[in-house]
Amino acid sequence: MASTTGQAIREELTKYGLLTLGTIVGTAAAARIRDTVRLRGSAIPSTMYDDSWVRLTSGTGDGEISKVDYLDQDNGDLYVSPSFSGTPTGDYEIYRPGLLPDDVDRARDEALTRYCSQWALLPISELLNADYEDAIGTPNWVVSSATQAITGPPLTFPYTHFRSVNRVTNSGANGYTGQSLYGRPGQSFYLYVPVSVRQGTTAQVVVRDVTGSTDITLSGTATSTGRGFSGIEVTGQVPSGTGAQEIAVRLTGVESNAIIDWGPVHFIWQGQRRIALPARVATRDFVGRVYRDLNYPQRGQNDEWGQTEQAEVSNVRRIQVADGVILQFPDETTMWNAPYFYQERMYYDAIQTAYFTASNRSTGDAVATLCPVDYVAAGTCRVLAEWYMIKQPQEMEFWQRLGQNSQNWLDVYERRFGPPQEPVHTRDRSVYVPQLRV
Repeated sequence: MASTTGQAIREELTKYGLLTLGTIVGTAAAARIRDTVRLRGSAIPSTMYDDSWVRLTSGTGDGEISKVDYLDQDNGDLYVSPSFSGTPTGDYEIYRPGLLPDDVDRARDEALTRYCSQWALLPISELLNADYEDAIGTPNWVVSSATQAITGPPLTFPYTHFRSVNRVTNSGANGYTGQSLYGRPGQSFYLYVPVSVRQGTTAQVVVRDVTGSTDITLSGTATSTGRGFSGIEVTGQVPSGTGAQEIAVRLTGVESNAIIDWGPVHFIWQGQRRIALPARVATRDFVGRVYRDLNYPQRGQNDEWGQTEQAEVSNVRRIQVADGVILQFPDETTMWNAPYFYQERMYYDAIQTAYFTASNRSTGDAVATLCPVDYVAAGTCRVLAEWYMIKQPQEMEFWQRLGQNSQNWLDVYERRFGPPQEPVHTRDRSVYVPQLRV
């Protein structure tokens, strides 16, 4: 998948008339940039860049900004105040009068997190953060004799089935990452997890009876060997006892030097018909179709991801409960022993969290996103138009035209790159067409 940097996104805004790009040519100084190619000429008015900001984007002073003082068009010098920290070199940007450079970066991140999105297939699971989309660690995945880190998105393979893996690196034998949950005595469960052994020999799924301090006997092959993704599929039963029993799912590397990539963990109760989606799914609008995997890889049977198919599960209700969503399978359809997925509208991550310093700006310039550059550039202009119709009412006509133009392009790129329309099949009903009898 192609990626683009924060700086490349901002440079796209030249198409919308929001900034001008240039390179310092000649000897500059702390109080001015010199560009004898673009800024020098008798036909250039001295007031051309009044009320504009300058941003340095490479070389000495990268990330620094300053306000234009005046233009000396005879020498190609653009004076600024306050002065830069040193003599600038490299590239620069000049912004539309009154437009703040940091506002552009903020608007870019607002567009990534509010406008730009795509469907992602994510696992349906009773475990917290089973897809590694949220931060790992308490209260979800906790390690023992190991460290863990998310790899992706994207993954080079098999990216069609999961966006990220949890790479667990052992510091001792039988190191693991795991989490606990409660079940009723005698309740049966199903677990499936893709796995690749990057170093060492054996990966193993262990389900621990925490209440009874013993490992639960699992049906199926609970181990996998070798690099390259296969899948571990097991079933088991919560031990008998009084009240709810605590069990723990542990994704284990047997050898002390093991490095294991674990994919998303599908854990469901057998016969289950109702399951909550992750807390980040705040509305039904973020939920698309539901699928069940067919011919999926599992240890000892089929290790070929290319044979995997997915069947849509119809009539699944999406129930809004406060700021959460629950999937309700129809009465006649319980969840099988198989991996289930749902489509989630995933917005892109913001590139920056801080915008005030030269270091913040230059760091953000280098960060990449998978969002197509045309998509996020149109969204950025849409956000800026919203903000600056309020901040610059004297320029209302320009910002209104920018808002309309960028919205038109945002609609185009939403259809091209955004989540395609996915009609959800929510009920079966036969259609009766009356016929005339003769």
